[in-house]
Amino acid sequence: MTVIEQFIERAEAVSAKVVRVHSDAEADAVLARERERAGASGFSVDVVRASRGIASTGTCVVEADAEETRLAALLPEVSVIVLRASDLVADLPDLAPYLRERQSAGRASYTSFITGPSRTADIERVSAVGVHGPLELTIILVED
Repeated sequence: MTVIEQFIERAEAVSAKVVRVHSDAEADAVLARERERAGASGFSVDVVRASRGIASTGTCVVEADAEETRLAALLPEVSVIVLRASDLVADLPDLAPYLRERQSAGRASYTSFITGPSRTADIERVSAVGVHGPLELTIILVED
């Protein structure tokens, strides 16, 4: 199984929707459809770019130096993350050199590891989606 196939399998296992595209133009078209669909449902939608993806968990790594980027990934009801296939790593240990490099270069920022829509079970141990973040997560995977 390739890292792309593993990433998609793991992301979909935690209720993320993954759309594979082959160009930025295709990504823009998918994004427009997602905004239209979410808007028709009355949901807020925002878009962020992931710096890396972790195939073994289906996780997107989103770095934000600005508060607006952090909020865009965590507050809307529908979150869309654009991730380049070339930015996928196999597992968490493979991500460590990248994070160390950013930190040593003084470029450490707020970093979120996003795996699927927001989930919690802290209210009477009943699983709930979207209480502390997005109800839906769409990942646009650009295979360049």
